Amino acid sequence: MTIEELNHFLERQPFWPHLAPKWQDELLRQVRQVRYESGRPVISETSDCLGMLFILSGTLRIYLQAQDGRQITIYRLHGGEPCVLAASCALSAITFDVLIDAETDCELLLLPSAFFARLMKENIYVEAFAYRLTTEHFSNVMGAMERIFFMTLEQRVAAFLIDESAELGSALVPFTQEKLAMAIGSAREAVSRTLNQLAREGCVSLSRGCIRILDKNRLYGKLSL
Repeated sequence: MTIEELNHFLERQPFWPHLAPKWQDELLRQVRQVRYESGRPVISETSDCLGMLFILSGTLRIYLQAQDGRQITIYRLHGGEPCVLAASCALSAITFDVLIDAETDCELLLLPSAFFARLMKENIYVEAFAYRLTTEHFSNVMGAMERIFFMTLEQRVAAFLIDESAELGSALVPFTQEKLAMAIGSAREAVSRTLNQLAREGCVSLSRGCIRILDKNRLYGKLSL
C-alpha cells in the first residue's frame, strides 16, 4: 500500500477528521501493514493484545472456544471492515476472551494497542468509534449464545446455510462438514447426521467440500418448527 492509498483509506474512517494534525501524523507513523496466511491465528489463547485492525483484504473469523476445544464462530469480518476486539486490552467493556483466525489470506492495517489506547484517551471520537464497534460485536456474541441455547442443531445448521448462502449470493456453500461444525459449535458427527437427514428430505445435496441448497423454503421451514 502506497502512502497515498494509506491516506485515502484512513481519511474514510469516521474519526479521522476529528484528529489534530499531530495525531494524524503520529497515527501514520505508528500504523503498519501486516499479512496473515489462511488458517493462521491472529489472536490466540497465548498471544498478547495486538491492537486495532483494519482489514484491507481477506476474511477474519472471530470465535469462542470451550475448554473441551469446541468452537463457535461469532461472526466474520471482510475487506474494508475494522476489528476492535484484537485491541481488547484497551477496552474496559470487553471482559470475555475471543480468538481470531485468518480464514483466508489477509492484508491488514495494525494500530498497536499501546498507541490505540493513548489515542482513545486523547480523542473522544476515537473512543466513541471503538465502543460503537464493541457494542455491535457484543450483540454478535449474544446472538451466538442464543443460537446455542435456544435452537436445535437442525435449526442451527439450517440458519447457518441460509446466512452463508445469502452472504455469498449463491446456493453453493463451500464448507466441509468439519468446518461447518466448528462454525456452529457442534461435533462433526452430529452435524454430519443432520446434513444427511436434510439431504434425504431434499433440502440440500452434499459433495466433497461443499453443500448445495436445493430447497431454501424447506430450510426456512426448519427455523419455525
